[in-house]
Amino acid sequence: MNNNLSIRPSKDIRTNYAQISALTRQNPVAITVNGKEDTVLLSHEDYIDQQKYISDLEAKLAVYAHLAQAMDDIKLGRVQNADDAFDDIISELENLEL
Repeated sequence: MNNNLSIRPSKDIRTNYAQISALTRQNPVAITVNGKEDTVLLSHEDYIDQQKYISDLEAKLAVYAHLAQAMDDIKLGRVQNADDAFDDIISELENLEL
């Protein structure tokens, strides 16, 4: 997706839809009403790409939040030896009633 923005008046949606649609495949199109930007149109493909990008960023943010929490745990001494942690988990699993 190109970061340039085409600006077109709202009447062009009615009179030149095919042209506006073609423009959205090159870059987003800002639609103006009374000379002020009102709406931005983009191609469906660009919309899907943008939503995927946002979703990927949200997933990365969640991982970073977990890493930040882990760093806080380390700084505050909330740590446990890995062997002890696994022993605790195995013990809890063995004590579960199925």
